[in-house]
Amino acid sequence: MSHRRPLPLSPEVAHPLDDDDLLHEIMLRLPPQPPHLLRASIISKRWRRLATDRKFLRRFRIHHRKPPLLGDFWEGNKLSFRSYLDPPYRIPPGRFSLRPRGSEQWTCLDCRHGRLLFDDWIKSQVIVWDPITDDLHIVPYPLQFHKSRIVLIQGGAVLCAAVDQGHVHGACHSSPFKVVVLSSYPHKDEAVNETITFASVYSSETVGIWSDLVSTTLPWRVIMFPIRSTLVGNTIHWLLAMNTIGILEFDLDAQRLAVTKMPLGAPPCDHSVEIIQSEDGGVGFAALSGPRYCPCLQMWDRKVDPQGVITWVLRKTFELQKILGLQSRIENDKLSMLHYLDDVHAIFLRVQSSVYMVQLESMQSKELGKSIHSCVYLPFTSFYTEGQGKQVARASAFPPIKRKGKGVFTSSKQKQLITG
Repeated sequence: MSHRRPLPLSPEVAHPLDDDDLLHEIMLRLPPQPPHLLRASIISKRWRRLATDRKFLRRFRIHHRKPPLLGDFWEGNKLSFRSYLDPPYRIPPGRFSLRPRGSEQWTCLDCRHGRLLFDDWIKSQVIVWDPITDDLHIVPYPLQFHKSRIVLIQGGAVLCAAVDQGHVHGACHSSPFKVVVLSSYPHKDEAVNETITFASVYSSETVGIWSDLVSTTLPWRVIMFPIRSTLVGNTIHWLLAMNTIGILEFDLDAQRLAVTKMPLGAPPCDHSVEIIQSEDGGVGFAALSGPRYCPCLQMWDRKVDPQGVITWVLRKTFELQKILGLQSRIENDKLSMLHYLDDVHAIFLRVQSSVYMVQLESMQSKELGKSIHSCVYLPFTSFYTEGQGKQVARASAFPPIKRKGKGVFTSSKQKQLITG
């Protein structure tokens, strides 16, 4: 009787997903919206460790380049948040809400790079708020404003000041930031139709110190600064809509204010125009135009010749009905431009009772939700990766603000992590 020789045992073949590097490469290609990385992180402890690794999250942001749109802030009786994520991953409105005493009186000035800027004119201070971490930085008005008898801030902007190579805006919680504030007063001679406008810059890296005042003259006696501002390169732009439309620009590198006139024929009201970044990285603007029942979206570019002469060039015109994919006609009086978001290069439109986002690179549109009629509409973007697999519950009380450095206060609300 013959005996079969036992076959040698084959070495165990490793599964491809057992390789951490390969799994990271797969995760890297997940969409940037919070649910996708969150789903991967709850598969196992190992997957959670890989999905929340700091080095991986930095690669994840660099790979996607632009932070996802989480929702918007709008102002009724108070500042409120509305999430654009699908359930069950929709962020509750209370997750991003201001609760310190007196915040009802704050005026929202700007939203950019995951932070919001407020003016507390009662206490002569500005506030920078990070909704993700709930950190508040409270900075008194510039002393130069008081010396010049300027008592009110009329406009402002906030932006990340990180300069490290490979930095991608959208998770700038620990990065330094800058604040630009504007104010103005009319010329002393009432016969002169001019306004003197001032700007000052604060950097979180130079605690308690504002820059010297920078000024320019505007050809109007009364100025209303809009909430919306646009960052192109290292220059901030505000659209000034008075008798004629102009652009106020503040160059952060040169510390210089300047005014640019818009072309003849540009729409005369700010709810029809938004300053945008042009295809070549310069300054442009998007405008609503056209007949009543066939509105169009125009894209203009600003060109500067070697002698410094500025001209405006109409680059493209699109029929809005085709862009938005609507069957029914759009009426001009039920259409307005809400915001341009430089983080994602998109404009936001109110069409009848809905809000639409139009990506200016692809001209693809998406309906975000029903319109909320408010004087403040601020889309909010961020790589929302903190607390993955958990819910962040708000503390019931807001602790006292503690002094940190000369002239600057900072505070974080307590956060309790509850296993989801």
